[in-house]
Amino acid sequence: MLTHQDSHEQTYRQFIDGEITEFYDMVYPLLVVFARRLLTEPLAYLAEDCVQDAVFQLYAHRDEMSSVAKAKAFLYTCIHNIVISYIRKDNSRSQYVVQNADDFEHDFSMELIRQETLDQLLAAVSALPEDMQQLCHSIFVKGMKNVEIARELNISESGVKKKKKRLLNMLRASLSAEVYLLAAWVVMR
Repeated sequence: MLTHQDSHEQTYRQFIDGEITEFYDMVYPLLVVFARRLLTEPLAYLAEDCVQDAVFQLYAHRDEMSSVAKAKAFLYTCIHNIVISYIRKDNSRSQYVVQNADDFEHDFSMELIRQETLDQLLAAVSALPEDMQQLCHSIFVKGMKNVEIARELNISESGVKKKKKRLLNMLRASLSAEVYLLAAWVVMR
């Protein structure tokens, strides 16, 4: 059985060999979210263009990439640079600066950390058993409270709390301390 990491590695190898579809499907949604968070509100509609340009640039330089991590870093850097270019163009058109470079670099760093954290969390969740994945979906995606989850699963509220505790123990085993703390904060609120 392939692990999440092995699956990414295999998809990346296919990309290096010229098979772009599966790689694109894997990275596109997360990168669009990342680009949208970096772009100022009036430019958020350009997020998809940023991602498409970055993937195209990676494809053009794919022979230079030695690992998934290097390709990922290249994509994030490309998106960062493309976003800066769009913001500069927009600023020159509107004759004022919305954000200075230091603020943008800080925002970029924070968004990069947030994105990496989410990537790790999603990888850990995808490795969980189906019932725990459904619990995560109810908590993270649907934003359901314990009472609502208990009603949906037809169990007691204390049963939901026990399942959440088991979920946290499973996540603790597969996540870095920082990512686990974020997940624990969201799960236990």
